[in-house]
Amino acid sequence: MIGALLPQAADAQSGDGGLQEQFEAVIDGLNDNSFRRFQEAVDDDAFVNRVLGTRVIDADAGRAFAQSFPQTLESMFQAAFPSPRTEEEAAGEIIGTLVFFAEEGSRARAIVRFEGKGFRYSWHAYDLVRGRGGRVQIVDWFDYYQAGWFSEIAGDSLVRTMPAAASVRSVLEMPRPTEGQLFQVGELFKAARDGNPRRFIQIHDGLEDALRQEPAVVKLNFQYWRMLGDPGRLRAAAEELASTFPGDAQQSLSLAEFYVRARRFDDAIGQFELLESALGVEDGAIGSLKATAAMALGEFERAQAFALAATQAEPGLELAWWALLRTRTAAEDYAGATEALTELEDRFGHLLIPQQLRRDPFLRVLIDQQEYKDWRAARDAA
Repeated sequence: MIGALLPQAADAQSGDGGLQEQFEAVIDGLNDNSFRRFQEAVDDDAFVNRVLGTRVIDADAGRAFAQSFPQTLESMFQAAFPSPRTEEEAAGEIIGTLVFFAEEGSRARAIVRFEGKGFRYSWHAYDLVRGRGGRVQIVDWFDYYQAGWFSEIAGDSLVRTMPAAASVRSVLEMPRPTEGQLFQVGELFKAARDGNPRRFIQIHDGLEDALRQEPAVVKLNFQYWRMLGDPGRLRAAAEELASTFPGDAQQSLSLAEFYVRARRFDDAIGQFELLESALGVEDGAIGSLKATAAMALGEFERAQAFALAATQAEPGLELAWWALLRTRTAAEDYAGATEALTELEDRFGHLLIPQQLRRDPFLRVLIDQQEYKDWRAARDAA
């Protein structure tokens, strides 16, 4: 579907006032802390059937899921976002931005970037159709932070809720797992479900290589330790994830986030570029993150190129202009830095006087530069 759709700018008006305008209203509702429009855009029965068709689901678990789905969709949606690491992050909102929309006939694809405090990002690719009465309907969405379609993520969660042998078999790729192998993986799923890290370690480390290398086990192991934050376990899980899914853009955001924290910035840039390629759109936030990573490597020309591309892709993204300001300052391109300063003051309302710059360890060097002094004097005189 991606290749067949014709791209439009995200802020363009739909020709018939249709899917794009309606979907923008859905995202605006989320940003206003209301889930109502999103809930209304999901056909409960169709989506439940989609989830139950992804795996072999225990009948009781499937029945309970179907009955509770209208009440639990919001909590399921919220639980998929990156967890806050501090009280400050927890107090902040997660804001969605529509960065791409493409429509053809009754179908459409939309890319939404979600951002929370602490540079916590998630990208969703939405599969949309025109439903009854011309209303936008969300068929499913790919969650790049959780590395899967939401319906599949929900299906895997149901398997872990009631990991019967047939359910476990449906998530494994090996052709003929034995009853003992199914039992072992089922016990691992139970340990993850119950939040029992000691039991999880005991079972996982005792698995034979064929089971430990199963894609479903590899992904679960990474996601489990990302959630718990154990550095050693997470490092090993990330290496296993990268070797199991080499060059797989679906895992790119997970690995990029890990590589940034591990200060493996060149690896992080590679994963960000994979992500951008998968999204099919040049994203200003990704460009800014690449610029920051390149600057950490001391590759200032590369960093400036990433930052400049980010401002061109999304001129209204404040983060991109901060990235350009910092990369040009680090490269001692002070005249170029004043261009970014101008944008930050004129477009975003900042007052970048010496007292303000002094607070930023990356920017305080500007205060003593003649280019900045001349720029500030001209601004103050205007």
